[in-house]
Amino acid sequence: MKTNYLKKYIISSYILVWTLIIFVAGTASLVFHAPPVIMWIVRNLIAWSPTYLLLIGWKHFRPDETRTVFVKRCFSCKVKLLPLLCSFALTFGISTLSLFLFSVIMGNPMLSYINFGTTALPLSVFLSFTSGPTGEELGWRGFMREEFNRRYGFLKSSVCQGLVWCFWHTLLWAVDSDFTDWRAVPYIVSNIVVITCMTVLMNIFLERYHNLIYSVLLHFGFNLLYVFLEADIGFFVILTVLYLIITPIAVLVRNRLIRRMLPAES
Repeated sequence: MKTNYLKKYIISSYILVWTLIIFVAGTASLVFHAPPVIMWIVRNLIAWSPTYLLLIGWKHFRPDETRTVFVKRCFSCKVKLLPLLCSFALTFGISTLSLFLFSVIMGNPMLSYINFGTTALPLSVFLSFTSGPTGEELGWRGFMREEFNRRYGFLKSSVCQGLVWCFWHTLLWAVDSDFTDWRAVPYIVSNIVVITCMTVLMNIFLERYHNLIYSVLLHFGFNLLYVFLEADIGFFVILTVLYLIITPIAVLVRNRLIRRMLPAES
């Protein structure tokens, strides 16, 4: 029977991250009462687990290729500045627009929902960038995207990737969320929808530009606002609606561009 390397990687990534959350983050928080900055660093180290797993266990997931060839391919194409800026601006803009609409509905200034905390702003930005955006993309949009693309077309592959990535965060919804009452339900739904939609948007960029730096910046654009955000569940509802509007439009534009690039039938 042919080995299902994708299945092995997904199961292993779930086991690893949940183990690290329970035993490393849990110990740091509950036993050693680590301060917020230390806990942030611990979470960043855990966020890199898809990359640790892939590179350390490489022969178990892609035995027919070397790590070097794979990594070079993931960052092979030349980076174009404007699309790169657009990848960041897309997700950051959606989050900012969601916060603006939420603040209008609630009748409060946008900045009333932003808390810069006690950590220096440059350090906060640096820690945000070196968490999921740089730690997860080689595994998810590098290895996993290639494996799903071998099996399915663009949309089904993107949705499958998004769902795997989304439910990888399941334990965090329980231990690292402010919504523990009825708001947990719309919060979880928002995570499922938004993360899946964001995966579709990432793959549109990657399909065209073939360099993981675009998904890194798109991921960073999504994460950055949440470092400082203090908003109620209404923000996430608005965010979900916007992604459900913008993502299908992006797919339609992508499909139209592909049809234009196809040779005309004789």
